Amino acid sequence: MKRPIRVFIGTIAVLLVLAAACAPRIVGEDTYTATVVLPSLERCLFADEGGTLAFDGERLRWTCESPVDGPRGLFGAPIVSAGVDVSWRLIATERAVDGGGYVITSEELVHGRAVRLVLADDQTCFFAGEGATMAFEQGRVNYTCGDDVVVVGDLQADARGLVAVSGTLVRADETEPYRLSDPRPTRVTAVTLE
Repeated sequence: MKRPIRVFIGTIAVLLVLAAACAPRIVGEDTYTATVVLPSLERCLFADEGGTLAFDGERLRWTCESPVDGPRGLFGAPIVSAGVDVSWRLIATERAVDGGGYVITSEELVHGRAVRLVLADDQTCFFAGEGATMAFEQGRVNYTCGDDVVVVGDLQADARGLVAVSGTLVRADETEPYRLSDPRPTRVTAVTLE
């Protein structure tokens, strides 16, 4: 009786390893969303994985061009809603009165529609609008890029920024509808919010 259980457990382990190996890898997996342009046109740059300000276990991940003396930036991971709308917690800080570090002086949630994306494979993509567009198994075409490349479905967020599913539109002849070739998750290296 023990042998079939070991074989069953071994088979499950092999299937899990194969599933992980076959999962789509993110193009530009080791990169991050380096630049975020807010609706106010303020630019924020990724603070890297090194030392930065942290409060309550969250990091100041993007440092923004600040009109004030203290650091100002995007705190934590972005939040995606409605597929292409992105929100970030924007905080301003100043040195504590006792000089022992920084304190948060203001915090707001900044919202914007992602209207321009630059992908890790150097494609620049623009929002396709809210009207009718093509749709595939992965979702509707939300962004058009050069050379028949499109971004489909909702943007995804993680601690390194945004990820989009990009692929190439292919059409064999006039009678065949377009199909999406090689859809793959791709890191967004720059985003402009409006």
